[in-house]
Amino acid sequence: MNKILFHDTTLRDGEQTPGIAFSLSDKIKITNILYQIGLDIIEVGFPAASENEKNNIKKISKLFKKKNTILCAFSRAKESDIEIAYESLKEAKKSRIQVVAPSSNIHLKYSINTTKKQLIKNLRQSICKARGFFEDIQFTAQDAPRAEKKFLKELIDVAIDSGATTISLPDTTGFCSFEEYSMLISEIKDYIKKFKKVFISAHCHNDLGLATANTIAAINSGARQVECTINGLGERAGNAPLEEVLAILDLKYKNLLKKNIRLKKLAEANVLLEKITGIKIHNNKPVFGKNVFTHASGMHQKAVIENKNSFEILKAEKFGLSGGKISIGKLSGKAGIKKILNDLKVSLSGKQIESLTKEVKKYSLREKELSNSKLKQIIKKIK
Repeated sequence: MNKILFHDTTLRDGEQTPGIAFSLSDKIKITNILYQIGLDIIEVGFPAASENEKNNIKKISKLFKKKNTILCAFSRAKESDIEIAYESLKEAKKSRIQVVAPSSNIHLKYSINTTKKQLIKNLRQSICKARGFFEDIQFTAQDAPRAEKKFLKELIDVAIDSGATTISLPDTTGFCSFEEYSMLISEIKDYIKKFKKVFISAHCHNDLGLATANTIAAINSGARQVECTINGLGERAGNAPLEEVLAILDLKYKNLLKKNIRLKKLAEANVLLEKITGIKIHNNKPVFGKNVFTHASGMHQKAVIENKNSFEILKAEKFGLSGGKISIGKLSGKAGIKKILNDLKVSLSGKQIESLTKEVKKYSLREKELSNSKLKQIIKKIK
């Protein structure tokens, strides 16, 4: 069975998060950790956006030129963009150009204000131009789920005939339910069977909270490549988080994961992106959230202390994290408190533990979650 290819777009789509602007130093650090994770493609940016962006991408491609990871540049369906992309990536050992064009009527009108006929012409010329510089060409049909199917297929025909070997069908606005996205992937996969060695890529946004589910649905419907960002960074509600997609595949579809993927590096990537962007993920965010491997309910605490698998479906250590953490507060039971006492190397009698449990519940009404230092103060009080 074919393994899933991972195309990370943190440096391009992730940077479109409001309030983010990566420096060259930031981009180098992010590229390096993405390389260490073992991803197939790293989208390093949009070189035609500015002279600074072009120069930064050129420096990155030179710095990482001996790596086997594919470096990808974003491009509009404009010949000038193609030339700039080539100049930026020509030092890379392996390079790809991603040619993006709107496919829905609303994006045709309001994003680039052109006709279908003109777009078809521009797309053909652009990809033909790109073929002179790149062996690896991806066509991305922006807003594919809201496009008229006939026109979408016409764009795909032109792209493949001109030299594209990957077709990305982004749910640009996070519009799809997973049934809708699955149907789109299946239909286009069936449509391109007439072309050899062309595969489909999924790119999902999270406006309805479905980016991860839609990405998995796309994989199940035949997508060979998925496009993600660390921590789900991206415009509006963000993109499919790389860590969530990897966690699901590792848990449920391990045969689709390449062996060189280093899951333990994900925690390092999370910390790096939080530091660079200043954007902290929320506490109950899957995989990296502070609460994911922390337990507050007394019954849960008792079970996790005896067997972490009882309430933790992911193995925290796989992702460079630690699991089975106990949160002491209003809902804590004796088992959780005994565990913390043991960690603190504090010995109490059964009666003292009962008193401590009552005091913990009383204090937690005011302080919600008790730190170890606070717990030690309470212990001194009851001894």
